[in-house]
Amino acid sequence: MTRKQMKAQAKSLMRNSNPKPVYVTIVYVVLLMAFAVLSYKLVNEAMVNAYSSILNSMGIYDANGFLVPDVFDRLQNFDYDAFYSALMREGPTPMSRLLDLLLSAVEVVIGAGFVIFTLRTIDGSGASYWNLFDGFAMFFRIIWLYIVEGIFIFLWAMLFFFPGIIAFYRYRMAIYLLLEHPEMSVMDCIRESKRLMKGHKWELFVFDLSFIGWALLIGFVNGFGAGLGITLLGVSVLGYVGYVFLLPYMDLSYSLYYRQLTAVPASGAGDEWTPEL
Repeated sequence: MTRKQMKAQAKSLMRNSNPKPVYVTIVYVVLLMAFAVLSYKLVNEAMVNAYSSILNSMGIYDANGFLVPDVFDRLQNFDYDAFYSALMREGPTPMSRLLDLLLSAVEVVIGAGFVIFTLRTIDGSGASYWNLFDGFAMFFRIIWLYIVEGIFIFLWAMLFFFPGIIAFYRYRMAIYLLLEHPEMSVMDCIRESKRLMKGHKWELFVFDLSFIGWALLIGFVNGFGAGLGITLLGVSVLGYVGYVFLLPYMDLSYSLYYRQLTAVPASGAGDEWTPEL
């Protein structure tokens, strides 16, 4: 299938599948919003309050919350050691940071569950709302996969910016492989993703670019909503409405791409499949 055909099939699945991907995405997005609010309460709110309190005590702002006229002179004599000590003292506690890290891990695993849902939707094999929680059966392996991927991408990025991007696309199919083949080790999934993506990294990059307009629009709407004060307990929420429609569209399309990629023989075993992107 070409890129247009995959995206058209994703739209068709959004209309005709049961349960409706949009409805499942609503549940997913509500969970993401809840995690964002909890993260804000655990870390960001305390950080913002600590910054404000410390800077006010150091005379950076006046009584009305504006920068004082001689702010640049004050910054030249700014005691950064005292600032960081005060920030550690008044900012989020280590327990809050640990809980926030755990929330991030849970969010990643539920995101993997959403991938499981999209794969089962395109296969027509038992897709349900509960797929969002299927990733917890391999919680630590999913987290470990992302950690290992992150380390590899970081090491490649240290050489130069572009090798890091190439590495990101090289390992892009690893999560799909792990979710579909739990018998495979994390390193096996990474190696197989590297093999599958040989000759296809640019194609997937172009695929990503085909969604960029929608992503930018949602980002703009989210920022605009935050500017108008449309928030939930400090978290901007307007952009999440757009994600309800964009996330299933994108993830179904990517799952279809993965299906096409794994449906071809290994390189060297015959003519290599190349999608007409």
